[in-house]
Formats: sequence, C-alpha cells, structure tokens
Amino acid sequence: MKIIATDITNLTDARYFAAWGVEMMCYNIDPDTEGSVTVPQFKEITEWVEGPMTGIKVAGLTIPETLSAEGLDIKNIIVSPFIDKADLPSSIDNVYRICTLEEGWQDDDKLILTISKAVDQLSDTEVEKIKSIAIDKEIFLDGIFKAADLSNIESFGVAGIILKGGEEEKVGYKSFDELDEVLEALYD
Repeated sequence: MKIIATDITNLTDARYFAAWGVEMMCYNIDPDTEGSVTVPQFKEITEWVEGPMTGIKVAGLTIPETLSAEGLDIKNIIVSPFIDKADLPSSIDNVYRICTLEEGWQDDDKLILTISKAVDQLSDTEVEKIKSIAIDKEIFLDGIFKAADLSNIESFGVAGIILKGGEEEKVGYKSFDELDEVLEALYD
C-alpha cells in the first residue's frame, strides 16, 4: 500500500516521512488556505529531503500564482474539485483530485477520497462504492486511520492512504506516536 504524506509544513515532518519511504510528500503552497508554506519555505524544506516524489497541494478554489513561481519543477499535484485540469501547468504529470463519496468524483484517474468517519463505521454500501471506484481508478483514502484499520483498507483495493503532517511541538521536535503505529503496522 502506498502512502502520500500531505500538509507538510516543516523539516521535521519531511524528514520523518522520507525516512519511512513514503511514495510522495505534498506541500500546500496556496497562500489563501490554512497550513500553507511559502515558495521559499517549500524550497528550503525540499532541499534537505531525498527519496519520495515531491508534490504540491492546492485545496482552494483557484490555482495560486505561486505555482508558476520561477524554479518550481512540479510534476505531481493534489487539487480540489473546483480546479479545472486545463488550468494547470503543462509540466504536471500526475493530478490527484480531492473528492468524497457523498459529493461524487470527477473523471480523473487518480483520486484522494476523503472519508468523514472511521473506517469501521463505513456502511456496506459505502465500502462497495469504494471498491467499485478502485477497480478503474487509483484511489488514496484520506481520513483518520488507526493501525487496526489497515487490513480493512487493503481489502477495499485502494492504492494507498494519505497521512498528514502537522505543527511541531517546538522547533525540531514532534511526537509521531500515532503515525508510528500506522506505519509500523503497514510495513510489518
């Protein structure tokens, strides 16, 4: 199962996820949304990290001007349902669209499916819907996961899950206990 780490705002998170060998790390550079980093912060963090693919997350209503900032060579992007793929730079290879089961999804091949409840609280109908979408599309589930959820998630046929970074408790320090449990269960 693949992992995409999103909402990375500091070097502590970036180095942690890189050490676990996640598939991709995404940084929110949309200045109009909460938890974003500036282009200089993005460059500073990514210069220190090797391994995973790098991506950008744009969760707002429009493509920010910072996306076309000089020196950004972005190949992967996560976008909200409101952004038209035609408005993206031609240099982008992989577009992951955020959607929900309730709202539906676009015709994109790669989806970030946000679930608003615990995995063990999904109805049989919701699980079957996830499984049917996963047959034709690369889906990553985005929600709050526990290590015990992984066997259920694997049975859905999805490509992977989204794990999120967050604020440091103090500069250079953060507790990763909950993420450790999920990642250890995944790699065991």
